[in-house]
Amino acid sequence: MLKKLIKVGVIMSLMVTAMNASAQNTGKPEYPQYGFWSNWSIGFSFDLNNQAVMNGESFDAGWRRATNAGMDIFAQQKLNHAFDWRIRFGFPSFWEPMQGWNGYYNDRHMTLTLDILWSINNSLLGYNPDRRFSIYLYAGGGLALSGNKEEETSINKQDYGTVGIVLDGGLGASYRFGESHNIFAEYGYDINGDAPSPSTFFSNALHHTNRIFRLGYYYCFGVTATDKAVAAQKAMLTQENFGALNSQVNNLERQVANSRNNEKKLENRIAELEDQLAQALAQGGKGGAGNSAAADSLQAVIDQIKADQLNFYAMPFSVLYGVDEWQVSEDEDAKVKAVARVLKDNPDVKVLVVGFADYTGSDSYNMKLSEKRAKEVKRLLVKKYGIAEDRIQTEYKGKSVAFGDIQFALNRRVSFYRVIE
Repeated sequence: MLKKLIKVGVIMSLMVTAMNASAQNTGKPEYPQYGFWSNWSIGFSFDLNNQAVMNGESFDAGWRRATNAGMDIFAQQKLNHAFDWRIRFGFPSFWEPMQGWNGYYNDRHMTLTLDILWSINNSLLGYNPDRRFSIYLYAGGGLALSGNKEEETSINKQDYGTVGIVLDGGLGASYRFGESHNIFAEYGYDINGDAPSPSTFFSNALHHTNRIFRLGYYYCFGVTATDKAVAAQKAMLTQENFGALNSQVNNLERQVANSRNNEKKLENRIAELEDQLAQALAQGGKGGAGNSAAADSLQAVIDQIKADQLNFYAMPFSVLYGVDEWQVSEDEDAKVKAVARVLKDNPDVKVLVVGFADYTGSDSYNMKLSEKRAKEVKRLLVKKYGIAEDRIQTEYKGKSVAFGDIQFALNRRVSFYRVIE
């Protein structure tokens, strides 16, 4: 029995040592900090329970005798890349007690335990979100309730309904497949005392030491949407990303500062052409088909200049999308945040948010898609970054304005334009 206690003690000592080593591990990517409701899992396991010791006497009859079966259900949360905790309620043995070798009976009991899990390979190798396999130690304790019947009670078994302390510990391995599904196997011991008191537990002979093999499955719900947003914002606060974001903001501020002159030049040029167009239309009755052709030519030039204006000012700073996407990705959200900073620094500036689409799909579909893109960017500016709604206008062009190759990714964009009043 002393050997069994030493084994559990060694496991717990290793886990304490690992906590200190993990806390001092630097120079590697850090595990993101999440809130309480993130990375919870629920699962179950099937158990084989083989009684190894009774009342301090060796009972090593092998798995063929004194073996029982059961199952557990549990909830588990990942604390970081190296440690998890779980609360487990189970019936590691629920068959009727059966007489085994030399007249001993196997056990029937249920447990409620709180365990700490330490991943050996994750702790030693550091955080890697793509790692799927984990070898871990677990240790903990809780309460055990005997399920043996009173009439079958003997000196070799606990009485029916007896509550006692249980310590458990062992070795396990898990594998994650997909994003959320996990399978695992564990081999360990649980040691049951005869009363829920530490002094009684260690002073009296232990009733049972059970070897347990578990095979199970659990589903991880992952990170909450709130924590994903917080983690993305924290990631942007690194020195490298902050410098890049400042560079983007400064570039956009220069664009805002220089845009008035450029826009005025284009507006003056368009006004000149529109005057010529009006004159050509007015003379349409006198000049016949010649003036009509000139008017059409001027109108085409005006339309092209307006389209070029959209393309020119969209190039330096646009939110880009994948095919058929309208929600802003975490990387592209940095651009929306930069626009918000410019608007906060320049309270008199208003912005026009224009959505575009490439030529994949029908005209009507792409028009709706570009509308959703523009409105989602406006929603982020207002709801997430606190910009007044009346400072933001939206338009959507569908696939009517193409830049370069009609399938080019730049056509799947939302662009920003300073509103000239």
